[in-house]
Amino acid sequence: MGSSQSVLQAKGYELVRKQEKMMLVKNKDGDQFVIKKLRAKKDNVSNFLQQLDHPHIVHHKEIIEDHGCLSLVVEHCEGGDLAELTKLKFKGKLTFSEILDWIVKICMALKHLHDQQILHKNLQPETIFFTACGTIRLGEFGAIREWSTEAQRAETKSLSYVAPENLNGRPFDEKSEIWSLGCVIYEMCMLKCAFTGRSTVDIIAKILNSSYEALPETFSEDLHQLVKDTLQTDPANRPSVSEILMRPFIINHLYEKSTQTTEELYERLKVLEELANGLERVHFNTTVGSLTGGVVGLAGGITSIVGLILTPFTLGASLIVTGVGIGVAVAGGVAAGASNVTKMVNERSDRQKIKMLITELQEKITSTSSCIRNIHIAIETQKVLSKSKSWSSEESETDWANVGARLGRGLGGISELVRLIQVGNVGRIAAQTARAVRVAEAATGVLTGLFVAVDIFFIALDAKEIHKLRKDYASIATQRESENAATNGDNSEHNNAGNQKLQSEIMKFAKKIKETKEELKKILDELKDELEKLEPEIQTQITRNMRVNNA
Repeated sequence: MGSSQSVLQAKGYELVRKQEKMMLVKNKDGDQFVIKKLRAKKDNVSNFLQQLDHPHIVHHKEIIEDHGCLSLVVEHCEGGDLAELTKLKFKGKLTFSEILDWIVKICMALKHLHDQQILHKNLQPETIFFTACGTIRLGEFGAIREWSTEAQRAETKSLSYVAPENLNGRPFDEKSEIWSLGCVIYEMCMLKCAFTGRSTVDIIAKILNSSYEALPETFSEDLHQLVKDTLQTDPANRPSVSEILMRPFIINHLYEKSTQTTEELYERLKVLEELANGLERVHFNTTVGSLTGGVVGLAGGITSIVGLILTPFTLGASLIVTGVGIGVAVAGGVAAGASNVTKMVNERSDRQKIKMLITELQEKITSTSSCIRNIHIAIETQKVLSKSKSWSSEESETDWANVGARLGRGLGGISELVRLIQVGNVGRIAAQTARAVRVAEAATGVLTGLFVAVDIFFIALDAKEIHKLRKDYASIATQRESENAATNGDNSEHNNAGNQKLQSEIMKFAKKIKETKEELKKILDELKDELEKLEPEIQTQITRNMRVNNA
């Protein structure tokens, strides 16, 4: 990026590697980001990015301006993209649960975009990413690729994902995006493109006729129907993303997955609690408060603390580290103590492991909140839809069950009606989903505070401070015989001050972890309460849908 490199450094980024189409950087905490150089106006980019805030859309962190040139800082999804995963990790077939969960999360992200009249315009496996925690995210928007200075060299959207109407010259719209979604779903199921051929002419002919190999019978009827509906040659017969999210099997999955994730999150809170308890044990029992040896004891205590922090993540290995720390503290070896602590602190993996836990909590809570919100929207829309005259005129006995059955069987002609119902009931839907939105915001605030506390704590354990204390201790030791008792008293006071400072940081960090854990428990209780309120609606829908299917 030429002269912009110094600006990136001033912003706290360090170059990791530079590739043909991207620059990978990291900040002081080791978090990685992708840098894209843009040639668009800042206002255009800012307005676009402000509308992309969703748990299943890649996070666009900030825009850096340097002499009129813009650089976009984007979250680096370390889990790779969907194309890589299907090739490398899943040489066998994906499970129905995995496929369905990814479909639902992609649809939730697309709904967020389509509700704001935004099109992704580049949906294919290479633009669907996974975070280090496994959360799926949409990225590589067509608009951002067009703004990129690499646009001339960037690959265009693969022909295999282009809708038939676009091949015929019609403009790209929401229904074109649904076709691309259908291609992605098909590829998840079959681990190959829906439309391939020996030549471009062959591929185009297959797309225009929607000619593809059928899914095996091992896949559910619901999934068969979804692929069939999304790959309709007539865009008017394709469902909208809102309609897809209203299908009974989708709603049921959202509910079951949200319930399962909420229970898993309660278990993760126990890890936070163990971290706090471990720190308190260190403070009250041995390694800091009661061990002698002045600064050396302090250093050994730090090593022990780091080991305890690692315990929930690495089990036996971290207990060995704790043992080493206590041994150093007891032995009182200045050089050995400082060496061990310096090594542990310089390896920022300790801090990163804790931050990974916090990130996982945040990603899962915000995703679950979004799932609950979509359940509310789907159920509320179905209730209104079941009473709609334009719907009931086509049904002899319209109720919620018939609505769900029609949606599930892919009968067309309702996408616009669904859209109008949701637009017309914005206030009512907003009231239904307000609690889920509030919970997500609260979780983000609470966990952001814990992120800050982690940084503060590890700064307190910085190797530079330990080196300073070691030098002070060595200097004091060489002068010990020539100094009077008053000076020795000052030395002791200095060492005790260092111990007290560390003890204070340990207790503050432990307290912050416990406070966060209690706040998160309240948040999870709210999510659980929302799911319990939804359970009767879900069970009623399942029962009615089974009755219709068996009729």
